[in-house]
Amino acid sequence: MPAHVLHGDTYLVQRRLSRLEAEAGAEDVLDANRHRLMGLQTNINELVAICNALPFIDSHRLVVVEGLLATFERRPGRGRRRSSDNQASGGALGGWEGLDQVIAGMPDTTLLIFLDATLPDTNPMLRHLREAAEIHGSPTPSGEALARWIKATVEEKGASISPSAIGSLTEMAGGDLWSLDNELEKLSLFAAGGRIEESHVNELVHLARESNVFAAVDAMIDGRQSMALSLLHELREEGKEAPYIISMVERQLRLMALARDAVDRGIPQGELGSHLGTTSQFVIRKTMEQARRHSWSDIMWRYQRLLEADLAIKQGKLEPDLALELLAADQADRSRR
Repeated sequence: MPAHVLHGDTYLVQRRLSRLEAEAGAEDVLDANRHRLMGLQTNINELVAICNALPFIDSHRLVVVEGLLATFERRPGRGRRRSSDNQASGGALGGWEGLDQVIAGMPDTTLLIFLDATLPDTNPMLRHLREAAEIHGSPTPSGEALARWIKATVEEKGASISPSAIGSLTEMAGGDLWSLDNELEKLSLFAAGGRIEESHVNELVHLARESNVFAAVDAMIDGRQSMALSLLHELREEGKEAPYIISMVERQLRLMALARDAVDRGIPQGELGSHLGTTSQFVIRKTMEQARRHSWSDIMWRYQRLLEADLAIKQGKLEPDLALELLAADQADRSRR
């Protein structure tokens, strides 16, 4: 089938995208035959023109559309999708009702791939494309599924790993598959075909401070209060003062707000770094993932609670450690509502 929808964890989605390109022989197509479009900036007429064009010299034309399906999700106080000036509007899908027919009429030389974060089964466009495209959902693994993923990934790298080492890794990196894959690469090389033990993890894995802050914020907004408290206490034990930790969490919430704005405005992937004010691909990737999961009102509520905790510390109303614990509890409780 020439059309695919890949949604879920960005690491797993990118891996599947690479496999699809390789299977179709499209990984080395010329730039003239390679197109990457942003959902909010794309209209159906533009997509039709690109998909129906025969490739120049190459055997395939690769068309990747990012974030289109997510724009059809209902959000409180917002419409399904903003229509561009040259896009037909109206109808449940805002002028995109014929996308399945577009796909059916494409030449076999076109490989059309839609990339998105995890989508619910009720997504209107996802349901619309079920007969026209192959749907591949790849949610971030957790619990036993994450342990199996680590074990399989290590085996692919030519080594093995003990259960205790798997436990230590998941505590350090959570469900960030990009960071885990990087650490597993280093550990596999160190093990040289042998077994990775917990002692190797403790000796070699030194996740960046930003990774810990990301993990703490993730734990807060995902409702994992005990994990959030554990990570915040680790930062305290490393000698980080409460005002510094709050400033780092504040920075991340501010980045989430900028990222939410980027999602709503359809800012291209290549411009996200300048919009967020960072060149770190890790920061960009993690922040965009967080922003897509939360509304403006949710981000602003969390930001306000953070400012209140900071003020309580500065005015001497709360001890720093207690303020951090209450902040983690408030943030986690918000996620359970």
